[in-house]
Amino acid sequence: MAFKFALLFGLVAFASACSQAPGTTTTTVTTTVTTVSADEGDEGILSSHDRSVIRKTWDQAKKDGDVPPQVLFRFVTAHPEYQKMFSKFATVPQNELLGNGNFLAQAYTILAGLNVVVQSLSSQELLANQLNALGGAHQARGATPIMFEQFGEILTGVLAEELGSAFNAEAQSAWKSGLAALVAGISKTLKKSEDLADPQTKLSPHMIGDVQRSWENIRGGRNAMVSDIFIKLFKETPRIQKFFTKFATVAADALPGNADYEKQVALVADRVDTIISALDDKLQLLGNVNYMRYTHIARSIPRGPWEDFGRLLVQSLAAKGVSSDDLDSWKSVLSVLVNGIAP
Repeated sequence: MAFKFALLFGLVAFASACSQAPGTTTTTVTTTVTTVSADEGDEGILSSHDRSVIRKTWDQAKKDGDVPPQVLFRFVTAHPEYQKMFSKFATVPQNELLGNGNFLAQAYTILAGLNVVVQSLSSQELLANQLNALGGAHQARGATPIMFEQFGEILTGVLAEELGSAFNAEAQSAWKSGLAALVAGISKTLKKSEDLADPQTKLSPHMIGDVQRSWENIRGGRNAMVSDIFIKLFKETPRIQKFFTKFATVAADALPGNADYEKQVALVADRVDTIISALDDKLQLLGNVNYMRYTHIARSIPRGPWEDFGRLLVQSLAAKGVSSDDLDSWKSVLSVLVNGIAP
């Protein structure tokens, strides 16, 4: 049977970072009306039976004003790192949250958002639009699919306590399917955790993995690669060779086989290897970068040679078949190194 329903509330992101003066409470709801026709028998993302069960249990649960605060409270206490994402109560002690106006306002904003999603279940198109909006609103804040999975676990736990026997196996199965659809839809626009850059190094686990994986395939020939880079570098800009006093006057083409030169090549190749191995250990990485910076200050090597070395390294990697995606990660890593060594 065809039916129509109106959305009275626009989806409001639950990790809203809207700024406001301390101590004030502002709940923002966008009032847009969207009328949609849908066939109650159309299975869409969920079966009509699951949709019916979810609506019924949700209509029961949302009547209790304690549900929204309890869901949000348990979410941030189970995962304290997420409290920092809520700027309006990021520093509020957890034992004071349930009495904090900003916290309660956010809890009921979540209630409004969930209500919209539940009421959108009958229209595959509308639900997809809502999930895209929800994912898009959270992408810039660094939200990940796992966060929504964790939130769903908390939500179902509170629903089970609130509804008791009414939240039976049938209801649990329906909500499990509904939350899986929710996370799948949101994930299309969210960054995965491996794509989130560290705020200090600006490197993501994905970038680090690209670099370490591609390096592992060629690290056995690192000395030859570094030597090739140095010779190209010295030929491009001869004055750079002057920084290496032990072979400053040796012709570039005669450098291979020179003991002092080969020792320097091995030193640089091993240093590159050490830094790449330490990419996934931020403290060790920063320690290596700082070491490189302070040991080269006395030699007064400007930024240019470091940038040129990085450029030639990328060219060498490309010549060895490293993919363009991996090269982009290499460029990000090299930028961090150059900025740290020669700011």
